[in-house]
Amino acid sequence: MNKAGVVNSMDAPGLAGLPRRGGKKPIIAAVNGMCMGGGFEMVANCDLVVAASTAIFCLPEAKRGIVPVAGCLPRLTSIIGLQRTTDLVLTGRNVSARELHDWGLVNRVVAVESGAGADANVVQVAVQLALDMCRNSPDALIVGRQGIRLSWESRSVEGAVTTLADRWYPKLIQGPNFAEGIQAFVEKRPPRWKDSKL
Repeated sequence: MNKAGVVNSMDAPGLAGLPRRGGKKPIIAAVNGMCMGGGFEMVANCDLVVAASTAIFCLPEAKRGIVPVAGCLPRLTSIIGLQRTTDLVLTGRNVSARELHDWGLVNRVVAVESGAGADANVVQVAVQLALDMCRNSPDALIVGRQGIRLSWESRSVEGAVTTLADRWYPKLIQGPNFAEGIQAFVEKRPPRWKDSKL
């Protein structure tokens, strides 16, 4: 319960914890069907979004006298812009996966036909995206994600570069995966990554 007596802790696990996550692993959303309210807020807080071509997104909270408060307002404003976020939040209208792709929130739209197996196609694309990332250095993924999030959240290129260079880059170059990546390149072989210690 907050100071105003409202039960809506953003420190809780699940949806309420997603907006404040500081984890090291990228979070990929795979969206099928209707994605409304809290589901849309979860998507807005993910690093990458894969959506079915038939997926519909909506923030209907204003129609019920409430407001989305799980971190999506500042993130959507940053990702899709002030006017588009205002449109979605204040009208509560439905928007397609294709439109959100054009606006920059959805990374990949998977063409699906309704029926058996449609959901699996979207999940397969999301899993393949994760597998593609897993071929890379786990340390580079962690530090790269930190740099992206620092610049996005601070809105200061200089501040993000300084924090990344001072806090994260030294850890990256001191780890075994940094040396392994260079050695594998020199030897023209696939790298053999070790579990990250960052």
